[in-house]
Amino acid sequence: MELIDLENIANREKICIRNFKMRKNKARIIEYNNTCIFMDYSQIHTYTEEKCLLAEELGHYYYSAYYTLNSDKEFIDKQEYKAMKWKSLICVPLNSILSCFYKRSI
Repeated sequence: MELIDLENIANREKICIRNFKMRKNKARIIEYNNTCIFMDYSQIHTYTEEKCLLAEELGHYYYSAYYTLNSDKEFIDKQEYKAMKWKSLICVPLNSILSCFYKRSI
């Protein structure tokens, strides 16, 4: 899946994507009245990095994997795992996964 496809998914779901300078993060999703993904483009240096960050933030949305600043580390780790799982499923083509599996089986 390409970056434009991920942006189209965000548009279809009415999720805004905004450039926002952050100190500790490159991307963050916030759900309040509307859902918005904030991306710090000054810290994002490659197409692949941008695509992966956007996919992960969309993973938070699709799996409702949100947390607050007060959440404990174990809960945060579980939510991050869910988001990364969605990112992997959407960004890695199935034929690539199968190819690796078949190579391993030989």
